[in-house]
Amino acid sequence: MSTTASASPRAFAALHHPGYRIYFVTNALAMMADSIEHVISYWMMHEKFASPELAGFAVISHWVPFLLFSVWSGALADRFDPRRLVQIGMLLFIGASLGWAYFLVTDTLQMWHAMALLVLHGFAGVFWAPPSQVLIHDVVGGELLQSAVRLNATARWLGLLAGPAVGAGFLLVLGPVWGLVANALFYLPLLLWLWKAPYGPKFRKGVQVPPRAVRGIADIVQTIRDIAGNRTVASMTLLAGGASLFIGNAYQAQMPAFASDLGQVDADFSYSALLAADAAGKAL
Repeated sequence: MSTTASASPRAFAALHHPGYRIYFVTNALAMMADSIEHVISYWMMHEKFASPELAGFAVISHWVPFLLFSVWSGALADRFDPRRLVQIGMLLFIGASLGWAYFLVTDTLQMWHAMALLVLHGFAGVFWAPPSQVLIHDVVGGELLQSAVRLNATARWLGLLAGPAVGAGFLLVLGPVWGLVANALFYLPLLLWLWKAPYGPKFRKGVQVPPRAVRGIADIVQTIRDIAGNRTVASMTLLAGGASLFIGNAYQAQMPAFASDLGQVDADFSYSALLAADAAGKAL
């Protein structure tokens, strides 16, 4: 009698793929840069305007573009090269960071400038996030896809954890202007690697499935119906959404106000310690 022994799954299997290793690192750097820009821009907005309404708009401008346009961004990734869409996102991120730096160094920042840059940053994420999910399929294929998706979430959280501490350090050591200029450089590795990375539609093998029609809100409703019977997926989706809505993605814009309430008036070591403690708390 013969037996077939299945090999044990490799830990962090997708990291053994050379292309995905580069994608993992560059994606984590981009996510860290995203968070760094929040830290510096939110502090400067508070220092310049001290407006709770503007801090609230920062949250709205970051996530409403995802709510309204993510489905269409994913549809674009089905029809065009997702590498180029991610690169557009990186260029928009760079433009936002350098835009903040310009208005700060020239001391010409007005509230409508800040609002425009916040919206630009939000749309940069729309061009980045959905197409990057499509790109994962092209990089690793079906066999390593589950590992790659899990590691992609890890890269996101690594960036989110490091961003506040690094952003506070940039404020302390480089100041806001040069901190934002330095931050723009963190987007370049992913932007440049994707220029020649051998992934995307023209590198796909086998029969190409034509992209299906996009129905917008109807697609979202259908997805909700599809997962409604899976209690694990539905409950984790509700938990993650609730945490993001009420806690995770709202309070960072208020951190400068929290610091001010604690008597902190400058972006010195104490503010850096506050943000570093915030980052450490997320890791626990």
